[in-house]
Amino acid sequence: MFDSKLISIYLALDIEEKRKLRKWLNSDFVNQNEDILLLFKFIDSRKKLNEKSVTKLKLHNFLYPDAPYNDLRIRHLLWLTTEVFESFIVYLNTEKESSLRGKILSKFYTEKGLLSYSNKIIEKAIDNAKAVKIQNTEYFRNIYDLGAIYYDINSRNNRTQDFKINESIDSFTVYTIVEVLKSACIVNTIQKVMEFEAQQYLLQPVLALLPGSPLMQIPLVRIYYNIYQVAANEDNQAFELFLKDIKENEALFTKQDLNGLYRTAINFCIKKSNQNIEYYTQKTFELYVYAIESEILIENNEINRFIFTNTIAVGIKLKEFEKIEAFIKKYSTYINESYRKNTIDYNTAKLIYAQKQHHKALKILLTNEFKDTIWNLNSKYLVLKILFETRETEQFEIHLKAFKIYVKRISNIGYHKTYFANASKALTILMNVYKKPEKFGDFLFPADTPDKDWFENELTILKATPIKKAPTNRSY
Repeated sequence: MFDSKLISIYLALDIEEKRKLRKWLNSDFVNQNEDILLLFKFIDSRKKLNEKSVTKLKLHNFLYPDAPYNDLRIRHLLWLTTEVFESFIVYLNTEKESSLRGKILSKFYTEKGLLSYSNKIIEKAIDNAKAVKIQNTEYFRNIYDLGAIYYDINSRNNRTQDFKINESIDSFTVYTIVEVLKSACIVNTIQKVMEFEAQQYLLQPVLALLPGSPLMQIPLVRIYYNIYQVAANEDNQAFELFLKDIKENEALFTKQDLNGLYRTAINFCIKKSNQNIEYYTQKTFELYVYAIESEILIENNEINRFIFTNTIAVGIKLKEFEKIEAFIKKYSTYINESYRKNTIDYNTAKLIYAQKQHHKALKILLTNEFKDTIWNLNSKYLVLKILFETRETEQFEIHLKAFKIYVKRISNIGYHKTYFANASKALTILMNVYKKPEKFGDFLFPADTPDKDWFENELTILKATPIKKAPTNRSY
């Protein structure tokens, strides 16, 4: 029961919404089922909602203490109560959105032939919509929708008015352009990770229309045009224009839209950073930190563990160790509890390794089995790098043999299998160089070697260092 839709809705409501829900359920018009009221009382009176405090059996005992347990009855009551909860949500949001309320009332009056009432409602709704200071996509959508209704009402008995048609058309144009560009960005993102075809018939006409157009004076249009150029064409100038615009106009977007816009910008920066362009590595870090601190990348009071990990990886690359330590301390509690310890340990180990505290990092890595397969592979790979750097060769060879078997056995990891298989081969070569450097005098790792910088660095050290007896191996 705790995992039911009903409990999820209840937990999502704030204090004021719960207060209104109580009043809603007590209305005879809305609800005449006493059991629904008692069910709500049962939920509402729990000090803490969890799998133990909220069960169907406890609910049944609360509602029907003298009757034998009837699962069908309880499930039916849960369904009925969920229906009433959802009716409340519709009511609540209709009250919040005056334009939606106007559309519903106008439709009712029009269907009943009460056109004068319908017209007054729409005129008021249009005035309220225009009074909104933030001209976001919802603003343009509302002006168009309300304008279309206004025309439908007033054109029935009149052919000489302009019916505010220009405002409606202009709003429809802006809304359509923005949605076309937004969709194009989504399609572009999907196509980067999988084969996907979409017929974007309006995209090319929109892209041809906008350069030099007065429509580009509208921040909403300009921002989506530039972020599309960033996503599709890796346009550096468009990226800079986007950064300037978005900071000044964040109020125009929903949190969900901001999340998508910043993710697109970050993905562009990551790609450039992977080309070893330091400017974009710095920008990646700045955007991650800003979007997290602004709670744009925090959803339902949680940070996605991959976003958390990527932020730390970029910070390590920039050697921003103090900032990363503070970041882990501040935001680790935002990670989903199921992955929190794994995520903290994995990233702490990487940070400590970057600070050359090899054995401290090794202790963390070797005492964890990471739930995520890719993280598990990365942790095992990092163990091998540490063992080689510290020249604990006996342990290195034991772990390398186990790593090769693990990589061969694991499936459903896509290109990661090739990456780690090639890394295993490179580690084997590196060990052979360590044992017999004279046979590898002119050897260089090929350009497609995974983690090539690390391998080249270790190769350089080996060639410059006289052969010494390996240190006593620790037992791990």
